[in-house]
Amino acid sequence: MEAHRETLGHWLVQRTTAAFSVPTIPIANASTSILLSILLFRHIHIGIKEILADHVHHEVTRNRILILLRIFLLVIIKDVPVLSVPSN
Repeated sequence: MEAHRETLGHWLVQRTTAAFSVPTIPIANASTSILLSILLFRHIHIGIKEILADHVHHEVTRNRILILLRIFLLVIIKDVPVLSVPSN
């Protein structure tokens, strides 16, 4: 039963981040761009985590991949708000 709740929680977060990302795209300014980036990368992280849970059965390998994914997302997230906000 606990696994079902965790899966349902991930499903709800995925849908919520997707739903909140759509309305912020047309009104992209500095603050919404940061919010959009955070939502997008959280959505990516949860999605890949679920895929790895389904397909990578060795827990140590899965955890190392997730660590590398987090590092990768932290490295690229710093550049995304700058690229998505038009300069005046």
